[in-house]
Amino acid sequence: MAGEIVFPVVDGIRDEIIAISDYIHQNPELGHREEKAVKYLTEKLNAAGFTVETGVGGFATAFRATYHGKAAGPTVAFLAEYDALPGIDHGCAHNLIAAAAAGAGLALRKMMDDLPGTIVVMGTPAEEVPPPVKAKMLENGAFDGVDVSLTFHGSSGTYANARMLANNAMEVTYTGKTSHAAASPEHGRSALDGALLALHALELLREHVRQDTRMHYIIADGGEAPNVVPKNATVRCFLRGLERSYLDQVAERAEKCFRAGALATETEVEIKTLGKWDDYLHVSALNRAMEEYARQAGAVQMMPSPPAGGSSDFGNVSHAMPTSAIFVAFVPPGTAGHSKEWCEAAGGEAGHAAAIIGAKAMTATAYDLLTQPEFFRAVQAEFARIKK
Repeated sequence: MAGEIVFPVVDGIRDEIIAISDYIHQNPELGHREEKAVKYLTEKLNAAGFTVETGVGGFATAFRATYHGKAAGPTVAFLAEYDALPGIDHGCAHNLIAAAAAGAGLALRKMMDDLPGTIVVMGTPAEEVPPPVKAKMLENGAFDGVDVSLTFHGSSGTYANARMLANNAMEVTYTGKTSHAAASPEHGRSALDGALLALHALELLREHVRQDTRMHYIIADGGEAPNVVPKNATVRCFLRGLERSYLDQVAERAEKCFRAGALATETEVEIKTLGKWDDYLHVSALNRAMEEYARQAGAVQMMPSPPAGGSSDFGNVSHAMPTSAIFVAFVPPGTAGHSKEWCEAAGGEAGHAAAIIGAKAMTATAYDLLTQPEFFRAVQAEFARIKK
């Protein structure tokens, strides 16, 4: 079994993996500003013999670190995330993702001189903010030549079949005409009224969409003073669903709601799609391998995937190539993500243990892909069936 071969290698760099996690946890940086994290990671990978390219895919804080084995073979990428959240720092534990991905790359690199194929540590910034960076990196060629992508995420349970929802991020801006709200309201055209009418229509739409559809929004701008008819109003909205094809239909109907608000209030409306995150396509052969190696590495709270989830641009990658993400428990069951509890655990022993387990699961699965041609072919064949 690959675990018997690669687990000791990962254990041999345990302190290095923990140091990566702690450094990024102690230096939280928001999306597209992760200069310290990128410098720290790329210096370590470069020192280990990886060929490092920075600024890949059109993003200053993205990178691709590549190491070639002794012969031609599959190319397997480990995806690293390292951005923090405003106000709660690493409340999504992306420091652990970076540590596990770099750890998997550093561990497998120690064996690559005797193995076929190529390994890549791909630095993917700004997962928490639109637009979906991994989607743009795909479009701009950063993933060219990669056959399989693997990643890891902290969680309150351990599983590899996470449900990720497709997501459309929209920004809707209404423009009206100001007037005195008491003395001459008839001369004004309220942008806020346009937004409120549209949001009411969106609420009514909830009754006529599938149950897996999610709609949530804020009014980012609704005017400046109660006695002035608002000239400007801005709505930011997320639409989510289990399938991209169905969500696109819902988005068309939502746009009609937003335009109806403008029509009824004689205001102007501009609708922008800030980004589209795809649903997650599962390759069961990869998921089984990742879960089994996580179990062998000591993962706890093994469980089925929760019935609903958030969205990630890893879903976009899953439509381009076979992928698997191993979620590893490091907080008690039911602990909410994007929270202070997650941030604290991500900087402690439970987070360290999860990153080591994630690194082991990814390293062992990648080892199988490189050394077992029948496994690699089975993964590719299953992905081709799913895409159809």
